[in-house]
Amino acid sequence: MQINYLSRSLVASILSFLLLLVSCTPAPTSPPVATPAPTDPPAPTAMPDPKKALVGTWTATVTKEDILRVMPDFHQEALCDNTGTFVWQFNTDGTFTVDQTALPECPTPANPHIEDTWSIDGNLITLAKDTPFQEVYEWAVEGDSLVLKHVSGECIPCEATNTANPWTQVE
Repeated sequence: MQINYLSRSLVASILSFLLLLVSCTPAPTSPPVATPAPTDPPAPTAMPDPKKALVGTWTATVTKEDILRVMPDFHQEALCDNTGTFVWQFNTDGTFTVDQTALPECPTPANPHIEDTWSIDGNLITLAKDTPFQEVYEWAVEGDSLVLKHVSGECIPCEATNTANPWTQVE
């Protein structure tokens, strides 16, 4: 009987040891998940300078019919002075030039070259600011075309010529 008691004691001790071993072993965990390292917020991207969209050379040909489409009551005697092929050069320093070549049926205009200043504020371009010739237009560049919509100014021929057709970028 002594052996049976020793066997039971030995079995009980082994079972106790196994229970103790199992209870002290950490519970299985799921594999560690990589936590992304904190990142800095994205750096703000510089807004492109809208003025750069206008810098360069633009051209448009404006016919008598174009002027009359825009302003049906335009003075007939002033049509040749305000039609032709126009080349507009916007410079980075805020100056511009306009050169006009007459239509074949028209004499050379009295003033085929103009120089002045320009500036933009959002989608508005101001030409000849703070002068009696100041004109303000809404502007948009669509592909290689510049589209102007008259906002204010007293130069009726300018409004008709500048808005008759889209301007095409040359450079």
